[in-house]
Amino acid sequence: MKFGDYLRHARVQRGWTQPEAAARAGIEQSYLSKLETGKSIPSGEIYDRLAGAYGIAPHAMLDILFPAELERLREIDSLRALMLAQSHRRRAIPRRWLTAGLVALALGGGFVGLSMVDRGRDVATFTYVSDQVFPQDGAEGDEPVRAAAATRYIAQMRGPEFTEATPEGVRLWRLVGSGAQWQPARFGWALVPGLLLISAGLGCFFLAGRWR
Repeated sequence: MKFGDYLRHARVQRGWTQPEAAARAGIEQSYLSKLETGKSIPSGEIYDRLAGAYGIAPHAMLDILFPAELERLREIDSLRALMLAQSHRRRAIPRRWLTAGLVALALGGGFVGLSMVDRGRDVATFTYVSDQVFPQDGAEGDEPVRAAAATRYIAQMRGPEFTEATPEGVRLWRLVGSGAQWQPARFGWALVPGLLLISAGLGCFFLAGRWR
C-alpha cells in the first residue's frame, strides 16, 4: 500500500472530510490532498502531526506499506529508526532458521552414522540339551537325581559335553547341533531419528530461503 492510500483509508475510516482532517492535523487541505495522491511526502514534523491526529501506529503502518514507499519515508527520523530495527529483525529470522537447520543436519548425520556402525550379522550358535542332573557331591557313577529337560543356544562351542553347577545339582549338557542366528544391529534404532532430523534441517533451509 502507498502512504497516500494509507492516509486516505485512515481518514475515511474515521468519517472525516479532507478539510476536517487537515484542520485536526494543523495543515492545509491542499497539502493533505497532495499527500493522499502521493504527489508529496511529509516532513518529520508534518508526519508527527498526522500521526497524532490520526492515531497512526508506526509499526502497523510499516508492515503494510510497499518497500518503495518505505524508502520515500526513510528521511523521517522517527520512522527511520523503526525501519532499521525492523530490518535487523527480518535478517535475524532466516539466520536462526539456518542455524537450526545446520544443527539438525549435524545431529541427523550423527544418528545415521551411528546406525551404520553395526548393521547386524549372522552369529554362529551351538545347541546344547540337558536331561540329566547329578547331585553336587555325588560319587562317579551316581544316577541322576531327575531328568529335567532343557535347551540352550550359546555363541561359543564348549565341546561335545560340559557340566554346569546349578542350585539343583550338576547339570550335564550335550551338543546336538549348530547353526546361525541373525543378530540385529545394536544401533539400528538411530536411523529413524537421524532421517527425521535431516528432513527437519532441510525444512529449516527451505523456510530460511522463503523468508528472505
